Amino acid sequence: MFRTTTVLLVALLLPVTALAQLQAPASPTATRPVSLPGSPPPTSPTATRPSSVPPPSRDDAQREDPQPRVPPPPRPTKPPVKPVTPPPPMRPIYDSKGQRVEGMRQAGPNRVFDPRTGRYHTTEPSGVGQRIVPPPAGAKPQR
Repeated sequence: MFRTTTVLLVALLLPVTALAQLQAPASPTATRPVSLPGSPPPTSPTATRPSSVPPPSRDDAQREDPQPRVPPPPRPTKPPVKPVTPPPPMRPIYDSKGQRVEGMRQAGPNRVFDPRTGRYHTTEPSGVGQRIVPPPAGAKPQR
């Protein structure tokens, strides 16, 4: 009995659910107004004129008191363009004997890169520039 009732119930409800899925979906904007970018905002239904009333003629418009015009909202302005500042001049780099070394690049705070050898050297501030710190005595030479 239970099995027969279940089969009968499923047989009756199956077409109903299939029909519900075949119906066209409701419009997503059926409950709210659509406003596209660049179009004026929608007006309320009470503010619109009925279509049966003709628009006032030019003579009627001149006789009426002119309504004050509301200025349009100010347009957003672009922020002023900042001029590109060049990077600060490279600080000179000196070797451990105090002679100026060309071609080295600053790799970070207290670090320089020697592109000729591919090595990084530790530096310390020295006057206007950076001075390469000699490796400690007894340290293995880098390869």
